[in-house]
Amino acid sequence: MEDEKRSVPMVMDASKEGWVGIPHGGIGMGAIVELANDFAHCTCDNDLKYPVQCSFRMGGSEVRVGDAVTVEAVPTGSGISGRVIPEGSETPYITAEIGCGVENPEPEDGFREYIPENFSRLSGRLEHIPYYLNCFVCGVNRSAPGLKRQFHLWESPHGSIACAFSGFNTEDPETIHRFSRKGWLHPITQLAVLDETMGWGGFLAFANGGVSVRLNFTLLRKIGVDEKIVFFGRGEKVKGKIDKRMFFWASGCGAVVRDDGALEVVTASSGQWYALKSLTDQMENELIPKEQTQKIFAIAQTVASCKNE
Repeated sequence: MEDEKRSVPMVMDASKEGWVGIPHGGIGMGAIVELANDFAHCTCDNDLKYPVQCSFRMGGSEVRVGDAVTVEAVPTGSGISGRVIPEGSETPYITAEIGCGVENPEPEDGFREYIPENFSRLSGRLEHIPYYLNCFVCGVNRSAPGLKRQFHLWESPHGSIACAFSGFNTEDPETIHRFSRKGWLHPITQLAVLDETMGWGGFLAFANGGVSVRLNFTLLRKIGVDEKIVFFGRGEKVKGKIDKRMFFWASGCGAVVRDDGALEVVTASSGQWYALKSLTDQMENELIPKEQTQKIFAIAQTVASCKNE
């Protein structure tokens, strides 16, 4: 029946890793959105109805690589309510509200201050950001398919911006484009890449890594695998200190590059992160290459110290 709950088991194996030993949040978010395809009121022509608005809450229950979970969804008036529940727990790891075919969506617009008017403004201004070996989004030495995104620092007139790209690399058909359906990128790509891009934006501003607490996305339309996309993320504000309790907020967007270099925003996002010294230490020890890690840490620490003055 249409109003029945959908439920799918999943094991958070090593192919789904983000932080070392921790599943990437994009996996659980993407799995919930995928269940929306099982409800007729969420779909049109065998795909989701756009625009799609997503609100995720994370961290109610801890999940580690290797844990079994259940992904659930129930219908709502305009979409679904979803959650990811670890085996043996009654507390969700992720909860979500997904709205499909939303009229007059109100996307987050923090990115409007710093998104460039033309792609050419990024040329020659990017600094490489280090990466993990096995991360689903940025991992370079995985045994399973992953998105394999390289992140970059753009020192813009409006602060330190994290960037990632899709559709510019000849390897993309074997990486990010594998996560597609009938020539359209799966929403998991946008959710996962923007989660990480905004997280890097927060690190560049506040010099600490963190786990996602709340994430909001507005997916304005489908994105074709033949389209070139730039993802942006910037740290917006911080509260607290890392030796006590620290949160930071970030904004972001995904923009398609048109033939004339103009940028069409197709996804808008924002989020909150809980900063943890253990994760910052992990970044310093596990990210490669080491020289890039040292350089990015030095840049972020300089920016953060200036903000604290």
